[in-house]
Amino acid sequence: MDRELSIQLQWLSKQASCLQGMKRGLEKESLRIDSDGWLAQTPHPAALGSALTHPSITTDYSEALLELITPPCDSIASAFGYLDEVHRYVYSQLGSERLWVNSMPCKLGPDAQIPLAQYGSSNIGRMKTLYRHGLGLRYGRRMQTIAGIHYNLSFPDSFWQAWQEASGNTQSLTDFRSEKSFALIRNFQRRSWLLLYLLGASPAVCGSFLAGREHGLDAMPSGTLYRPNATSLRMSSLGYQNDAQSDLKVSYNALDEYVRDLDRAIRTPYAPYEAMGVKQNGIYQQLNGHILQLENEYYGLIRPKRNGASGERPTQSLARSGVEYVELRCVDLDPFEPFGISCESAHFLEVFALHCALAESPTFNDDDYQRLPLNQQAMVECGRDPALEIDTGRESVRFRELASRLFVELRAVAEILDSAHVTNTYSAAVAAQLAKLEDPALTGSAMVLQAIDKWDGCFYNFAMDRAERARDHFMQRPLANERAAAYRDEAEASLQRQADLEAAPAPAFDDFLQQYFADTPTGAA
Repeated sequence: MDRELSIQLQWLSKQASCLQGMKRGLEKESLRIDSDGWLAQTPHPAALGSALTHPSITTDYSEALLELITPPCDSIASAFGYLDEVHRYVYSQLGSERLWVNSMPCKLGPDAQIPLAQYGSSNIGRMKTLYRHGLGLRYGRRMQTIAGIHYNLSFPDSFWQAWQEASGNTQSLTDFRSEKSFALIRNFQRRSWLLLYLLGASPAVCGSFLAGREHGLDAMPSGTLYRPNATSLRMSSLGYQNDAQSDLKVSYNALDEYVRDLDRAIRTPYAPYEAMGVKQNGIYQQLNGHILQLENEYYGLIRPKRNGASGERPTQSLARSGVEYVELRCVDLDPFEPFGISCESAHFLEVFALHCALAESPTFNDDDYQRLPLNQQAMVECGRDPALEIDTGRESVRFRELASRLFVELRAVAEILDSAHVTNTYSAAVAAQLAKLEDPALTGSAMVLQAIDKWDGCFYNFAMDRAERARDHFMQRPLANERAAAYRDEAEASLQRQADLEAAPAPAFDDFLQQYFADTPTGAA
C-alpha cells in the first residue's frame, strides 16, 4: 500500500466520524429529442421555468440540452431522491418529446440545426448565449451535444481540521484544504483510467455524429460506428477536443498557479480565433479571440470549484476563498440507469475521490502533462483489451495488474467511509466494481455493445428503446399534487426573476463585458 495512504488511514480510522457531513450533488445532462429521435428544435419549455435563473432545471450548450441539478445533499440517497423528483416533473412537461439517455448524441442534422441555448436579453443572459456561439464557431456545434454526469463532492470542515491537526500543518484551513484538494485532483487525473474503464458507457455512436469526419472507427451495417474494446468515445479525441488547448499547460500543482494559467489563457490572443472575428458587421460572434473565452472552456476530467458571488468569474472565486468542492466530470451517462448513474457508482466515486485525497500526490512535471492524456486515450479507445498497458512514468504495467493493486487500497478506504456513515454500501460498491475488472463483460461499455447487437447492430434503435424505458420509469410515478405545484411555482418564480433582471438598469453590453474581464484574480498577474 502507498506509504502516505497507510499513514492517513491509520489516523482516520480512529476518527472516521469526522467524515460525517460530506456533501454531494449531481448535474445530469440529457438531450431533448422528438418522437423520431432527432434533436428537438423546440424552445426550452416555459413550464420548466427560466434556464437562466431556475436552481435545478437549466440548459447547457444547446437549447435542447437539459441539465438537471441537485443542491448539495447530506447523503447519496437524498441526492438521488431530489433527482428523481426533478425528472418526474420534467417528463410531465415534455409532451411527445423524450430525453436521450446516452452520452453520445441522437440523430443530428447540419450544425445550423443544433439550436444554441437562449437565456434572454439581460447582459448575463446575452453573454451566456454568445459564449456558446463562440464555442460553435471554434469547434463546431456537434461536439457540444455530448452529455454526461458531473458529480460534485466536498468533504466537511471537520475532516480538514482533523487532518490538519494530525499532520501538524500550520496553514490557514482554507489554504490547507486547497492544497489537499489539488493533491486529490492530481491523483484523480493519474488514476482516471480506472473510472473510464468502469463507468465508461459510450463505445458506439450514430454515424450522423461523425458525418464528414475522419474517425477510424469500425462500422456496423446499420451505420453505427464503434470500437470493439472502447470504453468512452465521449472522452476520446472524437468527443471533447480543442486544438488550441493542445499546447496549453494549466498547472495543477497549486491553486495560485492554476488561477494564473487559466487567467493568462483568457487574456492571450490566438491567431485562428482572432481571424474569425469577435464581431462581424457590429454583431458579436464570440466573447474574444483568445485561447479561452472563459475558464469553463478549458476541458478537464475534474475541476476545483467554489460557489462565487454574482458576476464573479470562477478563477476570482477560487483566488478569493479557495477550493470549496471538486467536480468529477469523466462519468458517462449509463443508459441502463434511469438517472444516468447508479447509487452504487456514486458510492464508488466517493471512495475513489477520498483515496485520491489521502494518497501520496507528487506535483506534476512536464512528462506527466504529456503522459496522462496518452493513458486516457488508450483507455477510452481499447480499455477492454486484456493486453492494454498503462504508463506510470516509471514503467508500463498491464492495466488489470495495476487496477488490482489499486483495488486493495480502495477497499481500505471504503471501510473508513462505511465506518463514518454506519453502512456497508461503500465496500459493496467497491466489490461490484471489482467484479467488472475480473469480467469485462460486466462493464457498461460491453453491455452497450451487447445490447446494440440485440437490436441488429443499430445504436439508434437501442438508444430509443432505452429512452422510452426511462420515460416510462418516471411517468408511471407522477408527483403528488403538492410537489407538482411546488415545481410549477418555482418555474414561474424563475421566469419572474429573469424578467426582473431584464427590466433592471444595466450598462451597455460592451461595457458589461469590459467590466467582467477587467479584474485579474489575486495572484494571476
